[in-house]
Amino acid sequence: MPTSYLDPSSYSAQLHGGGDSAALLTRLTRNYGVTTTVQDKEAESVDMTPLAFKLRREERRRKLFRNVSLRSDDGKPAVKQEKLETVVKDRMGQEVYIRGETGLAKAARELEQWLNKMKSNSYSGVKLEQFKDIKVGAYLSEVVYGSPSYEPYPDLGKEDIIYKGGRDKQRKFHGKGTVEFEDDGSFMSGVWEHGIKQGLFKIETTRKDVCYLEADYKNNKMNGKALIRFMDDTWLDGFAKDGVLHGFCRKFDVKNRLTWVGMYRNGVPFGTCWKIIRGGGCVVGKVDEDGNLSGNDITYLFPDFRTGFVGSFKDGVLVFARKASLTGATTECSIRVPVMSEPEGRMYAREISTHETVTASPTLPDPYESTMIQVKTSQVMGANDGLFARKKIEKNTIVAFYNGIRILPGASESKTWDEDGYKIFDPSKQPAGTIDIPEKFRDLENYCASLAHKTNHSFIPNTEFVVFDHPRWGVIPCLASIHVIQENEEIFVKYGYDLDFCPDWYLAAWELGNYPVPDSMKGEYDVNPAWASKTQEDLEEAL
Repeated sequence: MPTSYLDPSSYSAQLHGGGDSAALLTRLTRNYGVTTTVQDKEAESVDMTPLAFKLRREERRRKLFRNVSLRSDDGKPAVKQEKLETVVKDRMGQEVYIRGETGLAKAARELEQWLNKMKSNSYSGVKLEQFKDIKVGAYLSEVVYGSPSYEPYPDLGKEDIIYKGGRDKQRKFHGKGTVEFEDDGSFMSGVWEHGIKQGLFKIETTRKDVCYLEADYKNNKMNGKALIRFMDDTWLDGFAKDGVLHGFCRKFDVKNRLTWVGMYRNGVPFGTCWKIIRGGGCVVGKVDEDGNLSGNDITYLFPDFRTGFVGSFKDGVLVFARKASLTGATTECSIRVPVMSEPEGRMYAREISTHETVTASPTLPDPYESTMIQVKTSQVMGANDGLFARKKIEKNTIVAFYNGIRILPGASESKTWDEDGYKIFDPSKQPAGTIDIPEKFRDLENYCASLAHKTNHSFIPNTEFVVFDHPRWGVIPCLASIHVIQENEEIFVKYGYDLDFCPDWYLAAWELGNYPVPDSMKGEYDVNPAWASKTQEDLEEAL
């Protein structure tokens, strides 16, 4: 008989040769909280079944473990420890579960991780097909006749070719074979079945701005997965039907970095699509009939995937918008879609600075910076303002932006280091471009639209300058963390002067070791060992 049908009392009766009313009463009084006596305990020990003995032994073990774990080495009760943060990660090191995570934080994390998975390709070492939670493919709907196609040779009968390979009895191409095109030297290889392309084909061509195409063919047309590399070395990875892109697609740049992800229908982008911007931002929304991210309800997401703009964009470029915040996320045809709050506050517009103007709204703060950093009195001796973290900032995170006037090439050079104190490289005009903060905008009351210029120097920095394509400012420098930064910790960057041509204070700081060490990094470095014992007079004399 299955053990689920066994009754412990009947099993006990069989074991002891019959039921005992006194023992039964003992069990009942124990179960209902009645005080037991010595006789009860004796009766209990007599009436114990093997199952009951096992359960009681396990209970004693649990109590013993609990009592020991709650006591310290000296025998006193131990202080209750806080629960450690539980984090579960996948094969890519991405967090798939965090204990205590809020719904908003989870939605932002899942959006970021979905996009990271979209970046996977054969060059990154991890293919998209390896993620079981990602389901992509072609639309089931029929393709509209006459839709644009990247198919370079729809009819080989109209081409001058040289074929090498198998043939059937009717002399049609059959089996593995290669085709060379006499007009331009293009090349094709694959498998035919009685003159019909069936299977994987690789095509080298110069037509339709395509240099290479690799796709699954069925009935002489692309049907399935397709890889298309263009003349400018950018490439597309997606799904085709009847020779036309008709499903999930991704686009990559010459460095194999993801630039676009979405759906194609009848050869053009359709539905919600993502445009990935240099530096980490994204433009998300429904494309227009021409497949462009244009309209009045397009979203720009900053790298935290929580803060953004919602408003008018033209082909993925900001026209005007207001700030909004992530409230959730949904899925539309395999594409993740952020759900944003109602936009609010002042209007933001695209403002690329010139050699004369920075912005028409110098006191309109950046919504992303407002969540990451703040300006307070610096802890550095002799400095005024400093940049501080509003919250814990993880490594490799965009922190703040550096915008200013763009100095014309060949402009007269400054005569003092103080005049050059805020000049920095202009990534939009490399190699000779320069960005500067006008003197009137160095005061926080006059300019707070970008704040990276408030960062002080250290030879042991916790950030570095990188490039960011900002929706408002265009391509500018920005600060990115190179170490974990704790809440309220001051942010530093290495100014990068040449020690043979630099301000006196910079050289003295290097020679004397008189520079700050970020709080989170003091455990990794000897904090100011060379100058800790020096007096103020020593430092002034060195300067």
